[in-house]
Amino acid sequence: MRISTQMFQATMRKAGLPINSMSLLDVIGNKSTQRKNLLSNLDKTNTASKIQKRSYQNLQESAEDLQQSADALSAKKLYEDAKTSGDTKAICDQAEKLVKYYNSTIKSLKDTSKSAPLNEYYRKTFTGLVSNQKEALESIGITQGKDGSLTLDQDKLRQADVDTLEKVLGGEFTSKISFLADRVSDNAKVNAGSVANQYNAWGNSYFTEANKYNFWG
Repeated sequence: MRISTQMFQATMRKAGLPINSMSLLDVIGNKSTQRKNLLSNLDKTNTASKIQKRSYQNLQESAEDLQQSADALSAKKLYEDAKTSGDTKAICDQAEKLVKYYNSTIKSLKDTSKSAPLNEYYRKTFTGLVSNQKEALESIGITQGKDGSLTLDQDKLRQADVDTLEKVLGGEFTSKISFLADRVSDNAKVNAGSVANQYNAWGNSYFTEANKYNFWG
């Protein structure tokens, strides 16, 4: 059955609804546009949520790797083995990993600080820990840049003796790095889950609204 504008207006009269100059095609067109806008917003929300969630996941992964390298450098056996063998390669390898994962964690904290202000606090705490050990770290080739990131002089690192490496990397400094990295990882995991939950809620809401826009409104 074909429905005309006149039939539509007659239905409106029977229902006691006001009639204006809009035609049936206008009404359908408007509702179709509103539905498209809702679905477009949902698509944008989906994309933004995926990006944000991935940023938190990257932070979690970097922090977990940082914690592992810090824990490895805190282990006494690492230095005992080096003293026995006279080879510091294992220590240097872990120090290189520490610098690498520290930098990636700092970057991810900065990237997510706007959506998660606590991450800016974590970033400043990390850079503060390094600043407090500036001279000691520089003695084994690790320097801090203005942006908080670390640079490693591998030659200087490998020239350092076991006792110096243990003094700088085997004590309180790496223990604090490990503790803080653990907190960062846990927080990033919670934030990633929160983004996913918010997206599901927004998605359900948009679909509920969109489904209202059938022929009869």
